[in-house]
Amino acid sequence: MKNFKLVMLLSIITIFIACENLFEYSVYEAGVNSSEKNTTAKNLKLLAELEQNNQDFKFAFVTDVHYFYNNLRSVVEDINNREDIAFVVFGGDIADQALLKEFEIFYDIMKNLNKPYFTVIGNHDYNSKGALIYKEMFGDYNYSFEFNNNKFVMFDDIIWESNKDPDFEWLSNELSDNANYNQVFSFSHIPIVVSNDLPDEMKNQYNTILKQNNVALSVHGHTHGYFYEEGDVNYLVIPALKKPEYGIISVQQDSFDIELIELK
Repeated sequence: MKNFKLVMLLSIITIFIACENLFEYSVYEAGVNSSEKNTTAKNLKLLAELEQNNQDFKFAFVTDVHYFYNNLRSVVEDINNREDIAFVVFGGDIADQALLKEFEIFYDIMKNLNKPYFTVIGNHDYNSKGALIYKEMFGDYNYSFEFNNNKFVMFDDIIWESNKDPDFEWLSNELSDNANYNQVFSFSHIPIVVSNDLPDEMKNQYNTILKQNNVALSVHGHTHGYFYEEGDVNYLVIPALKKPEYGIISVQQDSFDIELIELK
């Protein structure tokens, strides 16, 4: 019996040694590799180094990868083949179950992108320990940056999975200097159009802030379909990567154009 127990113990130890990544898929894992941390800050530095020949430029908007990794690869390859896109914004739902492995797969695909990219957090990214993983891998949930005298504001509007209200005070303050820019673009995962995931009172507050601060375009994902509506605030929703699709926004001095790219 003692020999049997010894053999069993040695077998268990051998399994643990052989399977060094045995718990890699745990929903409680949040240990992002040091090389994958602070991605937003790294991309902001790359963006600052870009040289533009004129004020007009284009950026791409991609969203909702979930587990459609091959379609993300196709989109990244297509964007890499275009010289007219300055940077990329990813609109959330980087992961589906918010496992560390999902974030790592996304990171590994996106590191092949030859443009700077920026993210907003999606509702699926808040599952399990996803919020902590996102914070380590990318950075703040709310932040902004400038490019060619235009402002880009990235906003966390997830309520149910995050168990908190959006920080509308931060958003209002961040947009308050809008007169200093040619145009202001706002990004968040959940749209206040074609979605019932935000209460009406919150939608109205959100829309009022964008309207009062002259936001030219508010861009979103989440609903997995295409939608565009013009108004005091223009709203754009880009489809999920269930198909290899993404949006291109062409920015001029005081206007913009939208194109939906549908790859085969």
